[in-house]
Parts: sequence; structure tokens; C-alpha cells
Amino acid sequence: MLTKLRQGLADHQPRINSHIQKRASVLIPLLECEGELFVMLTQRSEKLNSHAGQVSFPGGKQDAQDANSLETALRETHEEIGLLPEKVEIIGTLDQILSLHYYLVTPFVGLIPDDFIPVPNEEEIEAVFKAPLSFFMKSDQHWTEEFKTPIATVLAHHFDYEGYDIWGLTSKLILRLLEIGLGHVPDFPVHHPDSPTWMERTLDYSGDELPFDSEALSHSEQRKVH
Repeated sequence: MLTKLRQGLADHQPRINSHIQKRASVLIPLLECEGELFVMLTQRSEKLNSHAGQVSFPGGKQDAQDANSLETALRETHEEIGLLPEKVEIIGTLDQILSLHYYLVTPFVGLIPDDFIPVPNEEEIEAVFKAPLSFFMKSDQHWTEEFKTPIATVLAHHFDYEGYDIWGLTSKLILRLLEIGLGHVPDFPVHHPDSPTWMERTLDYSGDELPFDSEALSHSEQRKVH
């Protein structure tokens, strides 16, 4: 699986949105253990003001001292889970994605040592765990919500893994990783049939912020799609 994924990422040349100044980066850490490929994820602290308690990849906003987007991803990963930048082998980049707060997020895919032991920053990270990539290629633990944003009607994908709800930007990037790296096409729609894909929306976005309605994204107001 890793060989195929490497090749798929090497062949992928994502287009870049150069208009947005608010930038962030994430690292998608992969590790191979006993022939199985895993993705490492974090659960954000409930004490945080933004996305509290949500499952995410390590990463964050670009600082003025960061030389580039990759440096942001590696710095934030080190700060959040203690992974040294030199321990990461970058094997590809996925398409940029627009966050709910209109940050342009660049996702890097990195291979990390299988014996890495996370040291979570307790101010930011509640837990660190890993999940097999093959889990996300099954649909029995997946469900979808449909909701409207100021830009488009979108689908939010949820994967329930050992008590963790993996959804939102994180699940979108995992599905894109499986598509680009392994050619995987799930048996459910990834994008809303009446809206552009999230890749298209990101490329078309000019940087003008629209009202962000957090209540519209609450679980109580979203519609579950089986």
C-alpha cells in the first residue's frame, strides 16, 4: 500500500491559490506497522477557543517567522505532539483546502517512524491516536451530514473510530489522500451533487470573508444522510 501511495502522491501536482493571505498548514503523519499503514491524529483540547474537542491533524496558522508552508506544518507538529522535523519524510502534498474560518490550509503528507511516541502539549492536545488507513475505505462506520455554508451546500463526512468522531476538514483530507494515493473511490458521494467540489471552491476563493455562522454547523441543525 505504501509503495502505491508514494507513487500516487508523486504524480499529483495540486494547483495553488495565491490570493489568500490567511494561511495555515497541517501534517498528515503516516506510519507503517506490521505491514499496515496508519494515520496519526490528534484530539484537540476542550479548553481551546477554536474547534475544541475535535479530531484533527497536527498543524496551525502560519507565523511571520515561518519560511514557508512546510515549515509551518513541521513547527506546529513539533509543538503539538513532540515530533522532530528531521524525523518526518515528506512524500507528497494534497490540494489546499479552505477552513471554515477562511484560512488557506496546505496539507503535507509525511512518513514518520513506527516507534514514535507522541508527547502531547497538554494546553492544546487532549489525545493522540492512530487509525489504519484501511478503516476509511470501509463504509460501515461512515455517515454524512448536509449543511449550507455562505459559499455552497456541502457534505460533511463522519467516521466513527473507537469513540472518536473524525469529520470535517480532517475526513475530507483523508478521503482525498485515499483517492490520490490509492485510487480509492468510496461507495458514497464525496461531494454534494449540486455544488462545486471543495478543491474547486478553494481555487475560486478570492479572499473575501463571508459571515461565519457557527450555529448553522451545530450537530443539532445538520441533516444526517445515510
